[in-house]
Amino acid sequence: MGIRHWFRGRVLGSDAEGDDVPPRAALLNTIVRRRDGGTGSLGEYSSESYPADLRDLLIRRAEVAKELLRLEVAERSKRIEAIPQIRDLLRTYPHPLAYESLIHAYLDVGRFDEAQGVAFAARQRRIECAASEHPEIRAEIESLREWSSNEIDELKIRQTPPPNLID
Repeated sequence: MGIRHWFRGRVLGSDAEGDDVPPRAALLNTIVRRRDGGTGSLGEYSSESYPADLRDLLIRRAEVAKELLRLEVAERSKRIEAIPQIRDLLRTYPHPLAYESLIHAYLDVGRFDEAQGVAFAARQRRIECAASEHPEIRAEIESLREWSSNEIDELKIRQTPPPNLID
């Protein structure tokens, strides 16, 4: 008989399911290898308890992030060249960094209306993420900038040359 088996027998007694252990006894549950039902914060899942839909989302999110790094979207010229790829990445997974990169790329080439459309879509995605039941998804939006239509309009005014009044 191992020490864990002996300890489990001593603590749980005749109750095989362990319902006689006080609630919120996380350390005790870990020691006797008993699962409790819910998860409340980031990282509480094990490989067996991870929801399949969340696992799929996180795998797709990681693939999109890896591809964004490969595209080198931090450089203006590379970001402009990558507009079609970034749009395709957003179809794979609506990653907030992909939205941000696409907004910047559209601003770089002067496509302000499209930048506003992507900013609107990014705001909608932010709302979806904030309402998610999974903390892993809610955490996506914590440190990203939220673009407003007014900000993009101001950039458009600054970058548009004044009309030539003298002909």
